[in-house]
Amino acid sequence: MLSHTRRQFLATSALTLSAASYTRAADKPNEKVRVAVMGLRVRGKTLAPSFAAAPNTEVTHLIDPDPAMVKPALDALKNPASPPKVETDVRRVLDDKTVTALVVAAPDHWHALATLWAAERGKHVYVEKPVSHNLLEGQRMVQA
Repeated sequence: MLSHTRRQFLATSALTLSAASYTRAADKPNEKVRVAVMGLRVRGKTLAPSFAAAPNTEVTHLIDPDPAMVKPALDALKNPASPPKVETDVRRVLDDKTVTALVVAAPDHWHALATLWAAERGKHVYVEKPVSHNLLEGQRMVQA
């Protein structure tokens, strides 16, 4: 068993606290988290109302290449205060500076790529499982 001195403990604690002091959406409780939901077939249609019901959260975009998926997802939101924009390309939504987070509920082969794109643009990401198809994809997601 390792034995640490009090000084080592305090130094380690200070480093840990300073690393955790970066700005997160959760640190700004008065600001709304603006969420885009990618993939509207099953999970996205289920997740969108859950995110919309969360306090200080607004679903701003629904993303799916199939226009037939949009109406059921909008119906599941049950008359939001401001209806979300509909988009077919996630890259256009990620370029929007007002979007805070991306929910990736698209087919599995999109999980890693969408997560990387969102992380590169400084967005928070909620991704459904499986997170990746292989170890390399998972490692790149963690790096991003």
